[in-house]
Amino acid sequence: MRKKRGILINFGGIMLVVIVIAFIFLLSIRREFTKYLDTKYPELSFKVGITKLNIIYGNYYANVTCLDDKTYFPISKDFKTKNISEDYIQYKSAIQYNSKIKNIFDGSDIQKNIKSVTGGGKIRSEDNASYEQVNIDLISGTDQITDAKEVLKILKEKNIYVEKVIFTYEKDKSVYELWLSSNDYKLTEKEIELKVRKIK
Repeated sequence: MRKKRGILINFGGIMLVVIVIAFIFLLSIRREFTKYLDTKYPELSFKVGITKLNIIYGNYYANVTCLDDKTYFPISKDFKTKNISEDYIQYKSAIQYNSKIKNIFDGSDIQKNIKSVTGGGKIRSEDNASYEQVNIDLISGTDQITDAKEVLKILKEKNIYVEKVIFTYEKDKSVYELWLSSNDYKLTEKEIELKVRKIK
């Protein structure tokens, strides 16, 4: 019995040592992330979260918050190459684009029929915005074809070009998707309806 207890104590001790070593190692990776960000963006301050292991993607990773603009983004270090990569600029841009595209519909009649709006692309100037893609989730229980046409009308009025405007909505217990471009504002509701496809 004593022998068995001694083995268990030894095993527990070994496990504790392994856990402590792993914790210290992950802390060192976290310090690497902090140093990397401080070097790349010296004018900004960041808070790096707990470092974790992702065996599937073969990297160490953590979530980071920029304390200056509240941008939340991932950072990772590859097991093999030891390269560190992060998406601060991409995430910041996405937040800015989303904010700008959401504001377009503020105060309009269509606003109440929109669940969510996300956008991506690049701003050409203050007066003329260009987006690669805008995703609009419409509420159920309304005429979504009319809503889509109204959205295109607003984009045209505000001189906003969108390569792909993707609408999604639920109707009769099914999910539908509609792909348009801001240039499709001249389409009739019947022509728009022909572009609808059931996805679920």
